[in-house]
Amino acid sequence: MKKIIHVLEDDADIGELINFLLTEHGYQVSIFSNIASFRQHSNRESPDLLIIDVMLPDGNGLDICHEWKTNFGTHHIPVLIMSAYEDNRHDKRACNADGFISKPFDIQSFLSDVQARIG
Repeated sequence: MKKIIHVLEDDADIGELINFLLTEHGYQVSIFSNIASFRQHSNRESPDLLIIDVMLPDGNGLDICHEWKTNFGTHHIPVLIMSAYEDNRHDKRACNADGFISKPFDIQSFLSDVQARIG
């Protein structure tokens, strides 16, 4: 069975690239461009990994990370925080994220980060 990855990314080009990379490596991927659509869908299907951009049009990805990491039903799901701002690397600790991806990202490093979390 394919591992499920949910990606919360508002940049359509980056979302398309991530979708392509992860799909090509055998993952089932859902891309969400805002928190509202993510919340609507996340109640229906639990992912094996969550990748979250920090700056989103309707909120902050760190808040979503914090919600998932403090919720008994989702705290075990690995979360990778993604941001173009290197200062956000330190914020990942505040929400207990499992890793940080700096944008723009190196494709091999990105795939290695994903595989390290869920195989």
